[in-house]
Amino acid sequence: MPAQRRQPLRYIAFNLAYVAFVIFLNTLILPPLMALMQPIVRDHGLAIPLAFPDGAGWQVLQALAFFFIFDFFYYWFHRAQHTFAVAWPLHKLHHSEVSVNVTTTLRHHWLEEPLRIWLILLPVGLLFDQKPVTVGWIATGMMLIGYYVHLNIRLPLGPLTPVIAGPQWHRLHHSVEPQHTDRNFASLFPVFDLVFGTYCRPRKGEYPATGLHSAEDLNGPLRATLSPFRDWHAMFRNRREPAGEKIEQAAVERKADQQGHTDREQRVGQ
Repeated sequence: MPAQRRQPLRYIAFNLAYVAFVIFLNTLILPPLMALMQPIVRDHGLAIPLAFPDGAGWQVLQALAFFFIFDFFYYWFHRAQHTFAVAWPLHKLHHSEVSVNVTTTLRHHWLEEPLRIWLILLPVGLLFDQKPVTVGWIATGMMLIGYYVHLNIRLPLGPLTPVIAGPQWHRLHHSVEPQHTDRNFASLFPVFDLVFGTYCRPRKGEYPATGLHSAEDLNGPLRATLSPFRDWHAMFRNRREPAGEKIEQAAVERKADQQGHTDREQRVGQ
């Protein structure tokens, strides 16, 4: 029961190849960043204790507590990526996916994960002294939810939709429909979207087309890697242009965006 039929295999192949490249870079970059973070946490953290006893049941609570706190910081990091113009170019690659599936999960620009180290894990580490989860499958299962929410499958969760993230709920976050723009930011727990006013519950049978409103195609190694740098360069250049030229360029971009959205609707209809 796919949410989208006949997804192009070339898109899946690109995702797998690009993710392999990102994992290779992160293997080189992340350990030194983690090493830099550890003394900061050790010497300056508030160390609010958050520890449950050993045992499978208690360790489930330990995992849930960690991921609930993590998701709070992730929610605001993710929302900032959609809110601030300087942050969006780095996240745009993930949202340029027109065929959301499990391979979309790690389709992020290679600079995004290092930022999460400092903007998510560092604050969590500074605030809390959390006992490690001793039952490995619990933590592994919780991390795998990222693959689950990107599955190309018609799987409504019904009354559980506001409780735990699911493929249909998260698909709305990737939607090209204007009513879904900047909604459903949480990674695991939709309660944060409910509390902070960004929750959008999917209607019955609602599985919209996905991608960028501009229909920009980033399925290419150079396009994917250079896209944020090109966007940042354009932003810097536009700041230096006279006001009249900026207005004219904005009108051209709006027209292109509208045309791209119309083309996408036509393709979906076909």
